[in-house]
Amino acid sequence: MVDMRNARLIEALAETEVGASFLVLIADNITNFADEVRLSLSNIEQQLVSINSTNLEPQRYLGAQAEGLIRRVRVATAGTAVQGPSIDIPKGFRTVVRQRRHTGTPNGYVALSERAVGSTVERAELQDNDAITFAVSNWSKLWFDADTNTTDFELIAEQ
Repeated sequence: MVDMRNARLIEALAETEVGASFLVLIADNITNFADEVRLSLSNIEQQLVSINSTNLEPQRYLGAQAEGLIRRVRVATAGTAVQGPSIDIPKGFRTVVRQRRHTGTPNGYVALSERAVGSTVERAELQDNDAITFAVSNWSKLWFDADTNTTDFELIAEQ
């Protein structure tokens, strides 16, 4: 609800040259602030996109040992193989690949080479929430594909 006293005050202020100049100054400051907010939000969005597309390792503290590591791989376009992220897996860890739940039952495929992920003989076929375990030293050795766009896989390194 509009407070009519404030509206009358603004109207009275606008009737004088000094008051009108003051209102224009306030409007300019609001516009400048809105522009700065838009620019800041755009910068934040760009940073979030770059973080999302970069595989960041958590900070390790002196004497701390990794107990697990999880990443997501998305096959954005069905039929286009996607290589796993280049992340070294510590000795003694195994990698569990799990296909995320989707609507319907899309088929997802995992293999140890780009050629193999396209071969019906050399790949593992997964559906919703299926999982398979690999022993690899780096997730970049894994390749993914799917029958449906935006199929997600989880990579879980665990002891």
